Parts: sequence; C-alpha cells; structure tokens
Amino acid sequence: MASAGGPASIITQVSQGGGVAPLNNLGSVGSDENITLDLRGQRFTLSRDELLTLPEFVLLSLFPNGLLPDGHMNSYHDGDVYPVDYDPNSLQYMLDFFRHVAQTIPASPPSPTAADSASSATANTQQEAVPIEPMTGSARDMLQDRAGIIVLREDLDFYAIPPRRDIEAAEMMEVKRNAGKALLKQDGIFSGLRKSEEPGTTEQHLIEMLTAGGFNHDDKWGHRAGEPNKAVICSIALARLRTDIRGNDLSNNAVGMAQKLLLFWRKPARRCWWEGVELDNVEGVEGKLKIWIRRVWTLEMVCQLMLDCGSLC
Repeated sequence: MASAGGPASIITQVSQGGGVAPLNNLGSVGSDENITLDLRGQRFTLSRDELLTLPEFVLLSLFPNGLLPDGHMNSYHDGDVYPVDYDPNSLQYMLDFFRHVAQTIPASPPSPTAADSASSATANTQQEAVPIEPMTGSARDMLQDRAGIIVLREDLDFYAIPPRRDIEAAEMMEVKRNAGKALLKQDGIFSGLRKSEEPGTTEQHLIEMLTAGGFNHDDKWGHRAGEPNKAVICSIALARLRTDIRGNDLSNNAVGMAQKLLLFWRKPARRCWWEGVELDNVEGVEGKLKIWIRRVWTLEMVCQLMLDCGSLC
C-alpha cells in the first residue's frame, strides 16, 4: 500500500473552507424551527440546532454551496423542502447513534462520595480505570457532562482493469458493478490498513490511535454503501471516546494514542492511500480481477450533550 508521510503525519489536518459557515446562511430560521431535507427521496425534518450537531465534514458534504443561496438568506419559509444529494441511510445511522449516546449521559457528574463508593465496590472485581491524562483543562471540562464521539468516514474509489482486451463497454460496466459488490463485502474498518505488519508504520499508528480511543480491531463499518452510478463506496463508523483506560492497556501507550484524538475536535482531517489489489470470485470474470483503490479517510471528533440540550459542541 502506498502511503505518504511518516508516523508524525498519521492523518493530515486540512482546511475545509471555513468550517460550518455555509449553515450560517439559514438567515431568519430560528433554532427551534424545523427544516425539511429531501435526501434522494427520503425526507428528514430537523431543527437548525440538530443540523448543527452533525460533524463539520458532513455538513460540508450536505451543503457544499450553503443551504440557502446568496441573496436568498431571508427567503426561508416553514414547510419548504430542500433537496440534498446525500445517502439517507448514512444520515439516519449518525442521527440514531448521536441520540442513543445523548440518552446515556448523566444529568450531572457523580459526586465525589458516590464515585469513591462505586470505586471501592468494584476494586476487588476489576482493574481500576485510569483517566486519560494529561488532558487540557478545557477538554477535561467539556467531557465532564458530554460524550466525545469519534467520526470516521471512508470514501473508496476503485478503478477496474479490463480483464481482457476485447471486452465491450456494456460488459465492462457490469464488471465494475460486480467488483463494487465484492468490495462492499470487505466491511472491516481496518482490513484495508493491515497490509503491513511492520511496527511503526503510519497505518499501524493510526490503528493504535483509533482502537485506543474507542474502536475495536475487528469492528465493521456502521454504514457502508455504494454511491449511485459511481465506482465509489462510502462508509462511516462512529465510536464513543473512551474517557478512561484500563490498567492492562497502559503498556501499549493507549493513553497517549487516545489523547491525540482530541486534536481533531471539530477539526476534520484527511488521509489518502492508493492500493493495487486482486479480487477473487467477481461475477463475470474468470480468475482474479485487478483493481486500483484510492481510500480517503476523514476523521473528526465531536461531543454530544444531554438529550434535552439537543446539540453537539
């Protein structure tokens, strides 16, 4: 697998064109008013605040040119429906995950007395959890009543090599569709990054950071689907940030790896890999099909408030 940069550049932070500025074009829409979006025929009715809970890179995918065009900032009317070219199942997966996490956040941090009692009660049955330290003061304060969420997206473009010289265009299109079906079955998050078992590689550092932060080595993508009429597969996975690390994880520098994720708080970052692979059992192809794959990973951290607060930070 081709990779750029070294261990110091696990994933490169990039400018995203001014962040969530496009959503400021909502003009006179109040925070408690609803906006209806039509995502490829499926409608979602969300409040302005709930829209702003979405990760920054998702907002920029939903509204690359802003929700309301320039000159129409005050033209929003309740009941208007705005078409958006985005996978509705991907959005639903994110909304369900965020709402579930919000329901698990306690109304207030446990008192020192209660925390001490709980710690004493479990001291003999499990190893004591070690808080992620040292955290910046602001990050620690934020996590007292909020849950950090790791948002990971993969955009996989694939390019199939014609299996023979005399293949017709229509047949080649079918080969590409079948190649996409085969790639969809490869749904392990880290399966595409495990080509090198050598320690210290960029890929290994990235896997260590994400598994220390909240993912597991054998996790699968939460949502994975092909884009209509494109040789592109988009996948997304969410994980709640671990705010403590068990004692037996300390030897792997898990604390430091998880700490690095805080650098991506509301600052989406990207990394790209190119890879040549051979696919087995592709329908309509004798033997193996050679393809080139470009993976683009986007990583971002957001934080979820209590459900009645209704937003991420």
